[in-house]
Amino acid sequence: MLKSIKAQILFVSVVLIILLLSQVFLSRTISSNFMNSLDLTQEAVQKVSLVRELERDVIDLQRNVLIYKESASESAINRFNSLMKDNKENLQKLEALTNQNSNSHVYHDYISRMRSHLNEYDENFGNVVLGRTKRQYIYRIGVLAELESMFSDLDIKNSVSRSSAMKQAQFHVARAQNFLLQYLSTPEQELVSSFQQQLTNAKQIVQRELVHNESLQTDIDKLVEIENDFLQLAQITRGYLFLVNVVMAGSANEFLFLARELNRLVTENLTETNLNVKQSVEKTQTSSDIFSFFGILLAIGTALFLVYRIMVPIKNITDVFQKLAKGEDIESLIGLDRKDEIGQLTKAASVFHEKNKQTTVLLKESQTLNATQEALNQQLVISNKEAEQATASKSMFLANMSHEIRTPMNGIIGLLDIVLRSDLTDYQRDKLDKVAYSGKILLSLINDILDFSKIEAGKLDIENVDFSIDSVLANVLANISTKAKEKNLNVRFNVAPDIPTRFIGDPLRITQVLLNLSSNAAKFTSNGSVVFNVNCADTNNKDVKNLTIEVIDSGIGMTKTQANKVFESFTQADGSTSRNFGGTGLGLSIVKHLVSLMEGTISVQSEAGKGSKFTVTFILKVGQKAQHIMPELNVPNGKLFYFSQGRNGLLANQYIDKIKFDYHHLPVSQIESTAHMISSKDAVIIDVGELPDYKTLHAMLEQITSKTQQIGFITNSQPSNLPEQLTSMWPAKCLAHPFLPQQVTQFILGLFGTEFPDIDTDELNPKSNKQTLYRGHVLLVEDNLINQAVAGEMLKLLGLTFDLAEDGHQAVTKISNSAHYDLVLMDIQMPLMDGYQATQEIRKLGHNELIICGLSANAMREDFTKAKSIGMNDYITKPIKQKALEALISKYLPAY
Repeated sequence: MLKSIKAQILFVSVVLIILLLSQVFLSRTISSNFMNSLDLTQEAVQKVSLVRELERDVIDLQRNVLIYKESASESAINRFNSLMKDNKENLQKLEALTNQNSNSHVYHDYISRMRSHLNEYDENFGNVVLGRTKRQYIYRIGVLAELESMFSDLDIKNSVSRSSAMKQAQFHVARAQNFLLQYLSTPEQELVSSFQQQLTNAKQIVQRELVHNESLQTDIDKLVEIENDFLQLAQITRGYLFLVNVVMAGSANEFLFLARELNRLVTENLTETNLNVKQSVEKTQTSSDIFSFFGILLAIGTALFLVYRIMVPIKNITDVFQKLAKGEDIESLIGLDRKDEIGQLTKAASVFHEKNKQTTVLLKESQTLNATQEALNQQLVISNKEAEQATASKSMFLANMSHEIRTPMNGIIGLLDIVLRSDLTDYQRDKLDKVAYSGKILLSLINDILDFSKIEAGKLDIENVDFSIDSVLANVLANISTKAKEKNLNVRFNVAPDIPTRFIGDPLRITQVLLNLSSNAAKFTSNGSVVFNVNCADTNNKDVKNLTIEVIDSGIGMTKTQANKVFESFTQADGSTSRNFGGTGLGLSIVKHLVSLMEGTISVQSEAGKGSKFTVTFILKVGQKAQHIMPELNVPNGKLFYFSQGRNGLLANQYIDKIKFDYHHLPVSQIESTAHMISSKDAVIIDVGELPDYKTLHAMLEQITSKTQQIGFITNSQPSNLPEQLTSMWPAKCLAHPFLPQQVTQFILGLFGTEFPDIDTDELNPKSNKQTLYRGHVLLVEDNLINQAVAGEMLKLLGLTFDLAEDGHQAVTKISNSAHYDLVLMDIQMPLMDGYQATQEIRKLGHNELIICGLSANAMREDFTKAKSIGMNDYITKPIKQKALEALISKYLPAY
């Protein structure tokens, strides 16, 4: 029946389960007994606690009664009622706890008597409150008021009769009032007699005077009434004092006696309960020990059975299989004659032994094939490593090349910037401006190479910050205006006036994309125009907008094949493009990657010889406190007359639609017929597209200037000197393309003499040339002589003094010898000791408050992060620009 291991293990398992269930049953029994005993103990403890609380509360009741007797305090009544409520609730709890006791009738008798005394106590206190209140009423409304009235009446009669008897009567009334107050404070019987004696004396005096004045009979009656009221007050006082001092004190003492007796019974019950608990625990512990002993014996027997019948044979079989797995030979197998699973495993091991011999032959053949495959895999790994090293070397080469070129570029651009700030002849300034412009082109090329290396290395990151779209568009406008002026191109910015003013994204990269597209548009357009269309569309999310910007030029254009590959790296439309226009072919590739990183899209439509249209869309969240880029214009006085060359004038219709005051949009041909409608409060805007248009309008303008001086002109970008000619001839304002919505707002409001202070024009207006000077002594750590000269001159322009250190070791020495520097400009790559090592040494020396700012041509994000982690406070890249250096200095040093 128990031949198989399965049956044997099942039998042992059943025995162990029975043992376990028995143990569980015994444990539950022990636990149940213990919990019952614990409940009894807890119940007894609760009884003791409740009885003690009753004793304490009754004492508090008595104290509050005495307080009320003396002061008639309302708080004493409230406290009494609260204590009385707690006592009754505690009696109910105590009664509920004693319902299950064998001697519950004894407890109920005590509790019933205690409740009776408590109710009597409560009722008597009510009588005390009633008596005390009544006494107070009689005192204030009756006796005291009557005494004061009597005193006043006697005073009046004394003034009439001029009799000394009335004064004596007044004296006795005052004495009686004094004894009344003493009685209220200390209710003694002697004070009652003294009060009555004074009233009697007063009454006798008044009776003697009654012969002379019959009206004194009313005073005698009042004195009798006062005496009666006082006797009633004294009787009420004696009544509630008797209740407090005798009746209620007796009830309280009886209650306390019953509580002590009840406490004694509860304590005896607790002692008995503890003894029962102890006996129950000892009994269950003995039963548990006996059962545990038999359980241990059964467990030992089970373990021996499993070791002898199962574990040892399985170990032997395991050793056999391990030898077979290693290819070793075996002499004999133990257990082949067993009929259970061990026997079956032994037979399987015998079969495995035979199969193992056959596998050995096959293994030798497969090893030969594996050796061949491994050689091929090694060759593949070597090829992959070479490819990865080539990619890394290319990225490193581009980054190093960018760094090495930036270092001399820092000297070239920096020195040019310094020289251009000095007094120069026009000829010198013109030539140096061209050199500076060439340097900027070279720097732009270096930045493209660096961006390309970042993209290939996967290290180009995108920021998400709140920024102003006005600033981005103003930067692009300034750049394209300069480039277009070189070729006399017309440039227009058509910006939808309902675009939000603020977005959340990467303004630097968005600007980089737009500058690249605008530079290409100007580069590849010999004549004609460049147009920017900026629009905004809603998405499913109200806080997210699609910002779409179109850059349209009338340049050389592209074929469809050329347009399909224009975004590829190192690619231009054809070979002649680079010869005629220059460029590396990296710009649009970088633009494509930047737009993709910002989850946007970019596309191109072009036709050879007719120009191109690049459309880029950014998905951006609307920034905080964003408003429309062009607010609604509302001027209270005057009308606006706009005379354009056609239906679509130089001032876009979308801007005119934002005008909410009275305006008229008319063709230029109607100026003369409309002139009589114009008053001095009105403003006039006239399109002047070209110089010939101005000449045909000359007579009409003279007629308009006689009506109003609030005149404005809208002109194209070209000819560039047209605005100056117009404003020199006429008292008028001029707005020339390209312009942004906020410039339109300022232009129109300026015609009416109104300002719009909410518009930020920092990006549109040139800043003051006055240089801010700063206080401080700087340590400049730089190994390159040209860079030393550039940075030194820039620091002098800022009003700062400085010392030089040619490497990190020299910088540490100078700071250690004389730590009087306000700021350290620390180059990163230097011989002997680089900027990182020098910064760490300076911090180790304890100069933790010294401001250290890194200088490097490396502009990767990890370079900024590393500088911060090393201990630098800030970081700027080379070539150093005067504005960037001043922005850095202003953060840490005070200005004069």
